[in-house]
Amino acid sequence: MLFRSELPRITTGVLAYDLMLGGGWPVNQWSEIIGEESSGKTALAYKTIAANQAADPEFTALWVAAEEYVPEYAKAIGVDLDRLWVVETNLMEQVYDLVIRVMDARAVDMVVIDSLPALVPGDEAEKTMEEFTMGLGARLTGKFFRKASKAQKRSLVHEDRGCTGIMINQWRDKIGVMWGDPRTTPGGKAKNFHYFCRVEVKRDEWLKEKDETVGQSIKARTLKNKTYSPNKSSVVDFYFAKSNGFSFGDFDTIKDMVNIASAYDIIKRAGAYYSYVEQRWQGKEATLLAFREDLDMQKQLRSEVLGHFGIES
Repeated sequence: MLFRSELPRITTGVLAYDLMLGGGWPVNQWSEIIGEESSGKTALAYKTIAANQAADPEFTALWVAAEEYVPEYAKAIGVDLDRLWVVETNLMEQVYDLVIRVMDARAVDMVVIDSLPALVPGDEAEKTMEEFTMGLGARLTGKFFRKASKAQKRSLVHEDRGCTGIMINQWRDKIGVMWGDPRTTPGGKAKNFHYFCRVEVKRDEWLKEKDETVGQSIKARTLKNKTYSPNKSSVVDFYFAKSNGFSFGDFDTIKDMVNIASAYDIIKRAGAYYSYVEQRWQGKEATLLAFREDLDMQKQLRSEVLGHFGIES
């Protein structure tokens, strides 16, 4: 089994999710984000792109929009739209052929397909509603991953540009299931063997200010992780309205970092008091405010937290 430091990864843009995955999304592999509607799947994918664009001025991503693409949403989360290639089509064969060509040419650093359930096989699109095309999409998806893995593996032995793949998927209910997990995902079972990581996201709770809903807590959990412990979970606040200095598209990454640092005693806690280095605050809100206002202290704490888990900052 590879250690995290030996496997190239890119950040999700959220520290808690990075630690949950063992350092971030694996490069040159495909991972899956699964969830119900409005659970934070697209937000997490955009946050990943935005964070890596901020860290690398050359970072470019391909967004395959089988569902409606809203550029304002991507921009609000921090995505540089000039470095986001968007292809709007839901024809499965076109999408898969394009992604394989882009990955083989090492044209981008990341590919996101949004989403698998929205893709339609060509034969199905041409048939009438009463004609059946059972299993066609699953067979095409399995074939795609077999072909795509060949293009990705090249950079494992050569110094080529790495590419990270993210597939957005949704839960569906199985029919007539009396025991076991009643949920499944479109695309067949073959695809699950090709994913390096599978991450489930869901709304944990609403965030409210007085009587207005301003955001939600997004809980993520790893269902599969090939080189790090699965079944790890973390919760991060996401805002879609203005509140306490946050605006649409903001993740509360400072609260996330302080929670982790407190849990592992990097920030010391004694009753209602929190202390870090030579500073001390009364109450969690005062502690959060101090870190929000001090960028140098943020950077130092992040480095210490990553170092605690053996991850290079």
